[in-house]
Amino acid sequence: MNISPDEAASALQEIDASRAAMRRAIQTHRGHLYLWLWGGIWIATSVLNWMYETGALRAMLWIDGAGMLATVVIGTVQGRQIRSRIDRRFLGVCAVLLVFGYCIWPLLLGDLHSYDFRSYRGAYGYFTVLWMQLYMVAGIWFDNFWFWVGLGVTVLIVATLLLAPALFWAVTLLLGFVLLGSGFYIRYCWR
Repeated sequence: MNISPDEAASALQEIDASRAAMRRAIQTHRGHLYLWLWGGIWIATSVLNWMYETGALRAMLWIDGAGMLATVVIGTVQGRQIRSRIDRRFLGVCAVLLVFGYCIWPLLLGDLHSYDFRSYRGAYGYFTVLWMQLYMVAGIWFDNFWFWVGLGVTVLIVATLLLAPALFWAVTLLLGFVLLGSGFYIRYCWR
């Protein structure tokens, strides 16, 4: 099938208009709230881990649970303000990545019952990178911004674990501020 240059230009303009509309919807309808929420949670869990290492696990579970609940509340409120179809294929990809990341890969690579990683920091890094996959998939699916945030966090986590493990908690704290900053960027600068 051959398309004319005018048809190609028109299609590219429609893609740009769609991307701009998606960015406006995210900017004005709470996309930044997720980043602020999880940036704050990330900062809190990093501080707790820095101070207590494995002693922070119980508090982290409570904080993460509260974050999940707040995420559902934000999503419910947002769902009432924005009427759009949920992309079930995207949700399916995310679910498959999480099931493999939490159940299959640890079973194949370590002890299923203890998630026997080499260190607590390694486990924390593993689960952080697992969630960053979802950011990268969202970037491929919707907008490149999410891909670059996910890739940047992944690179910093892996590089710190391999090259400067003593700085690991400081870097995770910094990454919480990256998420907060991304939320401010989306809310006030993204066009």
